[in-house]
Amino acid sequence: MKSVRHHKYIIFIRSIDMEKRISFYDIEDLIERMDDENLTFDYPIQRADGQWDKSQKALLIDSVLKGYIIPHVYIVKDGTEDFSPMSVLDGKQRLTTLYDFAKDKFALPKDMDDIVIIKYTHDTDKNAIKDEKIYKVAGKKFSDLDPALKRIFNKFKIDVVLLAGFTDEEIEEQFYRLNNGCTFTKAQKANVKLGTEMAERIEEIEQCDFFENRACFTNLQRKRGEVKSCILQTMMLLSDFEYKNFGGNEVLRFAKGLNENPNLELVERTKELYDKLFCVLPDYDKELDKNLKKINIPIIVKNMDTIEKMEASISDKDYEEFLLDWFIDGMICSGYTKYCGQGSTSKEKVRGRISLMREALDTFVEDLDMSA
Repeated sequence: MKSVRHHKYIIFIRSIDMEKRISFYDIEDLIERMDDENLTFDYPIQRADGQWDKSQKALLIDSVLKGYIIPHVYIVKDGTEDFSPMSVLDGKQRLTTLYDFAKDKFALPKDMDDIVIIKYTHDTDKNAIKDEKIYKVAGKKFSDLDPALKRIFNKFKIDVVLLAGFTDEEIEEQFYRLNNGCTFTKAQKANVKLGTEMAERIEEIEQCDFFENRACFTNLQRKRGEVKSCILQTMMLLSDFEYKNFGGNEVLRFAKGLNENPNLELVERTKELYDKLFCVLPDYDKELDKNLKKINIPIIVKNMDTIEKMEASISDKDYEEFLLDWFIDGMICSGYTKYCGQGSTSKEKVRGRISLMREALDTFVEDLDMSA
């Protein structure tokens, strides 16, 4: 057994191969570290920001102001100095919520209960004297709070488990075990299964111009990890992966295999195709861009990949024209949409969509040759 002393507390933890210790940090200390970028959230296996709704955020702030215990935060520390860089492994939603509230980025609900602070003192005869103060917090931002509540918030201590000497694989396993009881979507689980290196590579693709400016995903879909799932489905089509269907479990299986046997060439090829797709897309049109959704995107990229395997050449301008025709008439006239309804993730329907778009491309190229 070994002891760790911090802020007048002594915590005993069992010695294990990977070094860890428990410390206590004031909220204001953690916020200062975030401002200084000494504490970051750059582990790509984490979920995106904004997973919590207003009620979850309000409950956390209420817990802090009333002095309730909140779960530990897990942080990976790079070094042993007090101000060594730290990265949050688990606790991102809690810390970003506390940070955003401290920075006046949201107000508490208008129906939130008052905060009651009770203190006991004693008179000269040692009789207990009850001092009760009621603070209204409904609808208020941090800057609107009474100074006493601001002090309580700033000085509230967060239990932080500091991890050092962990390999990426051990960090990924620790994250998975910490969140095993959470309601992760299949897409978010796939991101964990990717591992740190591959998750970073996929995140680079997610940040490309196509997904930032043209792809049709709602904010909720992005938070749920659907963009990453779309990219992984695309890679499934571009590789020799024998998929049973396009469902979440198969995406998970593919992600796990990609972690065990990284294919950087496939990642680069996927990024190249998405960059090219952004360049050859017809000009933005609200109705046209509705087709750039998850069910269609991997099929389009797979279609682009086939161009290099075709005997006849096709210019970027010609392919732009093909996509415009496809979005306006081709998808409906070809019967493509019948492969987009119920059961669209089945292998049969995925292959049906690929086949019909390929047939349309072959016909388009033949017409180009005839008119040449």
